[in-house]
Amino acid sequence: MGKSSIVYVIGLTMITGLILNNVAHTSASSMDVYMEYYGSTQVHNIAVSTANVGTSYLLNYSAFPANFGLDFFGGHDSIIFLANTPQPLWVTLKSIAWTNMIDKNGLIFRDTVEGVFRHVQFAKYSWFTESETNGYKAPDGSQGPFYGSNDWKITGDSVYGSAHTNGRFNLDGTPYFDQKVTSGLAPNLGPSANPFFNGGIEYPVLQKRPNTATLQANLTAAATLGGGLFDESSTSNDVELTFMNDQVHVQIPPGGSLRDTTLAISALAPNGVIVVKSADLHIKGTYNGDMTVAAFGGTGAATNKGNVWIDGDVIAKTSPVGNPASSDMLGIVAERMAYITEDLTRSPSTEVNIHAVVYCQNGELTAENFWNIPVSGRVNLFGGVTQITAGSLGLSKAGPPVTMLNGFLYSIRNDPRFDTKQPPYFPYSDSYELLSWWEN
Repeated sequence: MGKSSIVYVIGLTMITGLILNNVAHTSASSMDVYMEYYGSTQVHNIAVSTANVGTSYLLNYSAFPANFGLDFFGGHDSIIFLANTPQPLWVTLKSIAWTNMIDKNGLIFRDTVEGVFRHVQFAKYSWFTESETNGYKAPDGSQGPFYGSNDWKITGDSVYGSAHTNGRFNLDGTPYFDQKVTSGLAPNLGPSANPFFNGGIEYPVLQKRPNTATLQANLTAAATLGGGLFDESSTSNDVELTFMNDQVHVQIPPGGSLRDTTLAISALAPNGVIVVKSADLHIKGTYNGDMTVAAFGGTGAATNKGNVWIDGDVIAKTSPVGNPASSDMLGIVAERMAYITEDLTRSPSTEVNIHAVVYCQNGELTAENFWNIPVSGRVNLFGGVTQITAGSLGLSKAGPPVTMLNGFLYSIRNDPRFDTKQPPYFPYSDSYELLSWWEN
């Protein structure tokens, strides 16, 4: 019995010692785990918080922000803005944080957060206006009969892609918006309005466009250095381009009394930029390549120039409709108006097809004399339009039911390629938007 008691006591002592050792080890391990969690959480919060500060500087300030550092919450952070990465017009923001604490390996806690931003590219918008009002001006500069009145989207109108106005949308009947709609103000609804917002609507949202001088300088410089520049300052003669796949038929003025030549697009504009100065530009045909064409006005006889006339279908050789691998891409830039040229042979079943993204700096995309021409079918724009006012393509009678009286209905479908790229030197905003966000 004595020996058994001794063995029992020794065994119990050993077991108790092991238990106490495990308890001490567990306590130490728990403390290590807690310190590891606390340190990593602290440095991550510093990195995220400072990244949000850097994001605010980038999105809300007019000047490009300088790199900066902050000390707070027991740690430090450096914000670095890397311009032109991973491609031009893009910016990568890096938030690199560290603390004075060390982990179980004797290393200080570190963390990194990255955000990728780019200038807002207008090519991504299927529909963009400063104001949803009519701004029709004739080639002589006179105002159309509906100038300043509200432009309405009605039954039969549809926009597939991003739609935005810095004003308010005017809606009646059942216009269709496939993707998210943003606007500066709440929509104005007509008596039979039942619009369909497949991607929802958000307001107030505002976007800023470049000024005319900057736009003209950028495109003219590109056309001068590696593109095609038609400077008609001395004559104000209009230029007509008829695309024939990889060729272009050039006529000055339309009809070709002064110039009538056909040449390769690559020879005329190696960098894809074609600009006419102090003149209007007429275009039609099937193009092959990646191009931007632009028209700018001038003074004197060219005061009301800078219009683009779409004289017929303007389509890609390899249609991008349903084929995002197409390498044919066109940007159309007008300082003033972009007109769909009047053609009285059109009927209610006619279709005008345009594969391009259109930008009107001080005007709008419209149909010439839209209030006088007969019902002329539909304009199918695969790309998008950015304009100062909402160009009307037709005249309708308020419902119910809403009916067409003159001109065109239209269907605008976004070209998904423009979500990530755009035609050469196509206009973009000096403000940024967030593309991606990564946390370690």
